[in-house]
Amino acid sequence: MVKRLVAVGLACLVAVGAMGAAVAASGSALDAAAGARVAYPTSGEVSSFAFMADSYEERRAAGTEPLPVFGSSELNPAPAGPSHPAALLTGGAYGMDVMTVGRAFCADLWQAIEVGALSTKMPDEGPRKIVIFPSMQWFMCYRRPKAEFPAAFSEGAFDAFMGNDRISSALKERVLARMADYGVDRRSAATPLADAVETLDRAAAGAMGDVRLGLDLALEGAGEAPEASSATPDAPDSPASTPADAGTRDGAQTTAVSAAASPDWQAIFAAANARAREAAAGNDLGLNSDWYTKSCASWLAGAQRSWKVAGDAYFSEQEFEDFETLLQVCQEAGVEPLVVIQPVKGALYDQTIYNRGVRARYYDIIRGACAQAGVAVADFSSHEYDPYFLRDYSHPSDLGGAYYSQAIYTLYQAGEPVTSYPR
Repeated sequence: MVKRLVAVGLACLVAVGAMGAAVAASGSALDAAAGARVAYPTSGEVSSFAFMADSYEERRAAGTEPLPVFGSSELNPAPAGPSHPAALLTGGAYGMDVMTVGRAFCADLWQAIEVGALSTKMPDEGPRKIVIFPSMQWFMCYRRPKAEFPAAFSEGAFDAFMGNDRISSALKERVLARMADYGVDRRSAATPLADAVETLDRAAAGAMGDVRLGLDLALEGAGEAPEASSATPDAPDSPASTPADAGTRDGAQTTAVSAAASPDWQAIFAAANARAREAAAGNDLGLNSDWYTKSCASWLAGAQRSWKVAGDAYFSEQEFEDFETLLQVCQEAGVEPLVVIQPVKGALYDQTIYNRGVRARYYDIIRGACAQAGVAVADFSSHEYDPYFLRDYSHPSDLGGAYYSQAIYTLYQAGEPVTSYPR
C-alpha cells in the first residue's frame, strides 16, 4: 500500500511537471468554452463539474439568471429546432437563460448528484429553480446502470454533493450505496492509509479528466475535432439510438430578443408546427423523414426482438427509487423543480411489449412521486398520439420543443406551467 501511495504521488508530480503548459492551456479552454453558452454538453463536459460550474457562473456574471434544465438526449436543440427551450429561452431572451445539464445516459442518480452539486453555486437568496426531464427509457428493461453511470460519473460533482451541508448524512449514505451498486464505490476505505490512497487516486483522475477535456476544447478551437468517445456505447441488441458525442456549442437564437419581450406563443407554435410537418413529409406518423427512412424499421425490429421482461417487471424499481432520491435532493438542497413528463411515440411503442396500458403505469408512478414530493409537473403524456409532437420514438420535434418552452416560461414567469396549444 505504501509503495502504491508513493507511486501515485510520484505520478502526480511527474504529471504536474510535464504537463504544466497543457494544464494551463486546458484551463483556458475550459473557461472559454464555459462562456460560449454550450447548448448541449458532450460526455466529457458533463463528467467535468469544473466545466458545468464555470458555465453556470459565467452566465450569472453576464447578468442573466441561468435556469438549469436536467435531462438526457431530449436536451439537444440542434435536431429539434429553434423552438426548443435551449434555443428559444437562452442568453437572456424573454428574460430567460436555459442551461442544459446532462445528455444521453445521464439518468436519475447522476441527476441527483449534479443537482446537489450545482445547487452550491446558486444564490442563497433569489431563484433556486431547475427543470427535470425524466425519460421513460431510463426505467425500461434494457437499462444498464453499471455501464452507463460510471461513464457519465463526475468526480467533481460528487465531491461538491458530499460537501453540501444542506444535504443530510442519511441521504448522502443512500446515494453512496446506490453508486456502489452501479460500479462506483466511494464508501470509506478500510484503513486511513487506504482511504488516503483512494482520495489521491480520485483527485488525480478528476484533474486529468478536466485536463483531457480542456485539451479537447483547445483542439476544437484550433479546428481539430477530438475523437468521439466510445465510453457510452449503445446496449447490445437495444433499439435505443445514441447521438454522436459531439455537443451543441450554441443554441441561442440568431436574432436578438429583448429580455423584456414576451413570447408570441401563437406565432411560435404556428411556425414550429409548420416546421414539424415539413420535416415529416412522406409518412403519416409524423416522424422526421430521414429517421423514418433510415432508422424506424430497424428500431422497431430491435425493440420487438430484444425487449424482454421477467414477469411484470416492465420498469425498474431501482430507477424509481433513484427518481425519489432526486426529488429528495431537490428538497434538502432548497431547490424548486419543475418535472416535465415526456411522452413517447404511441404508434411505435404500441407495437412492442410496452403497450398503452404498461406505459400508463409509468406515468402514474411519476405523477405520484411528484405529488408526494409536492413539486410542479408539466404533463405531456397525453401527446403520445399527437403525430407532430415527437420527431422519432421519444425526442421532441420543433413543435414538441415549443410546448416544452411554453411550459417552462409560463411556470417561471407566471407561476403556473401552461401545457396547451395557444389559442
